[in-house]
Amino acid sequence: MPTRKELIDNVEKARGSRVICYFTSDRQGQETQIGDDVQPFFAQHLGMLGKVPKIDMLIYSRGGNTLTGFALANAMREFAEKVNVLVPFRAHSCATLIALSADSIVAGPFAQLSPIDPSITSPHGPSIKVGGEKKFVPVSVEDVANYFELARGEAGLKDEQNIATVFGYLCQRVNPLALGAVYRAREQIGMLATKLLSLHTKDEAKVARIVKVLTRELLSHDYFIGRREAKDLGLPVVDATDAEAALMWQIYEDVAEELKLSEPWNWEKEAQGNLPKKVSVARCLLESNGLKHVYSSTYEVKRIATGGGPGGGGKKGETLQVTGLEDCWKKV
Repeated sequence: MPTRKELIDNVEKARGSRVICYFTSDRQGQETQIGDDVQPFFAQHLGMLGKVPKIDMLIYSRGGNTLTGFALANAMREFAEKVNVLVPFRAHSCATLIALSADSIVAGPFAQLSPIDPSITSPHGPSIKVGGEKKFVPVSVEDVANYFELARGEAGLKDEQNIATVFGYLCQRVNPLALGAVYRAREQIGMLATKLLSLHTKDEAKVARIVKVLTRELLSHDYFIGRREAKDLGLPVVDATDAEAALMWQIYEDVAEELKLSEPWNWEKEAQGNLPKKVSVARCLLESNGLKHVYSSTYEVKRIATGGGPGGGGKKGETLQVTGLEDCWKKV
């Protein structure tokens, strides 16, 4: 099989472009999202490419920080006259938002976009206990909106007093400040999507229709949009040629193997061999022709004795102790 560099070379030659690949891991147990920390490294890749006629961003991600996606999309416009997004497989949520900025979305046969309604994790939001640790539960923007639609539509509540009661009931379970963040996020995602689509689409009615569908009408954040439906929505989707689709998929498979996307993370398996030891796992990749950065997490893994309390009572045993040491991007 060709090397990744050769595959990127081949895409650039076939499309007359410069290519940036951005992958975030959805490996079970090590899921990672598009985050603000990628921006300085993305800037390095753009700086190395310089001003060019066309940039193709090949992306694989389940989503992440929408403001980061907005920033990356706008940054590419500073370096290229034309920007395209290449989608071999999953480009969900924030990755779909990035795709909205593209002059064309080059989609392989397995390409997936998704709704862009965000979930908000706030210190004011609901929480659960996980292993004695407090974890905040994300609040879906559309879940909150549909709660009121349920009250109005299915329950038939119309007058202001009844709706106020429904709102008060919700506020007893979700902090009003978290609900304020949900409302702000809903308005913000619509604004960001409108701005990005307007970079290449001047038909305001068309832009508004696409934004409404992607933010409000698909009902589930897990809904997947194939390339045929994306075209029907009015997005600038073009089918990848057979040669393009094959190259895009080869790059996806090569990166998926490096990030071990199909192999669930298992601490007991990682702890095999002599302990203590350090274990590193690659969780994101950013690569262009001549430059590569990988985001990794490094842990210390050891076994510690348990039981056998004062006086020798209690059942003795051992447990796995995992300590996070480092999370960072590195040039490789």
